[in-house]
Amino acid sequence: MTLAETADVAITIVVDNYSYSLMESSPGVERYGVIAEPLLAEHGLAVFIRLGEAGREILLDAGKTKVSLVHNLPRLGIDPGAVDQVVISHGHPDHTGALLEFLELVGRPIPVVVHPDAFLERWFERPDGTKQGPWQQDREAWEGAGAEIVTLGEPYELAAGCLATGPIPRRTAFEKVTSAALYRRGEELVQDPIHDDQAIVINVRGKGLVVVAGCAHSGIVNTVLYAQEISGVERVWAVLGGFHLGAAEPEALESTIERLRNFGPQLIMPCHCTGFDATCRFARELPGKFVPCAVGTTLNF
Repeated sequence: MTLAETADVAITIVVDNYSYSLMESSPGVERYGVIAEPLLAEHGLAVFIRLGEAGREILLDAGKTKVSLVHNLPRLGIDPGAVDQVVISHGHPDHTGALLEFLELVGRPIPVVVHPDAFLERWFERPDGTKQGPWQQDREAWEGAGAEIVTLGEPYELAAGCLATGPIPRRTAFEKVTSAALYRRGEELVQDPIHDDQAIVINVRGKGLVVVAGCAHSGIVNTVLYAQEISGVERVWAVLGGFHLGAAEPEALESTIERLRNFGPQLIMPCHCTGFDATCRFARELPGKFVPCAVGTTLNF
């Protein structure tokens, strides 16, 4: 089965690690502008997706703090009350920080699409063996703020032409989840496979797939491969979001760049956790396709 096509799609970066108001707009890429009131950046991600033809508005993730998302939304002309649903890419705090505040702004019950593993108790192990944590998402607090939790273990239709992937199969040999990620299983802390990692896939008429990743803990190549599989669409038009390559081994980065190049996207925009060195490599090796990310960027498809 092939995912339906849709059109008139706009994707706005509401929260990201980087803000730069001197970027100029270009065809299909609208920048926020220097004379506008400044936007805030932080180590987190939130992406607003407007599906014009389908008549739906979606928020992917909610940044790290309670500040940036709430500050940036009105400056970007985004009305929380008009958002139809929220997708949480995974349960890490740099993607859920302002969720409760956002739900309060919505002011009514709203579906929140999330994998059940997002509610695990999680830890992080530093190189010296010390552990940082715990952190854990509070499902009752989400529901108390108006979230209608939609837990999924498979692809989920968000709107005509748009899917949440659900868990992403790990097929490549070079994309690995960090061993520093842990979760509590009974009395033990064990390696966390981050099975809740998911992305959003849109099939844009006349173009092809637009793949929007949160952190791509499953691997950005695995993410695109699965997007092709579940959509039944081969052509990849754009790949954006966090690629989680900040600590990637050189061989893994080389393989990732080569595989993404082979997909043939017309636009690639690494965000959030991709890492400075990896982002520079994409800029160098995919000239004409690479778009630098900054808070307030809107991609029009």
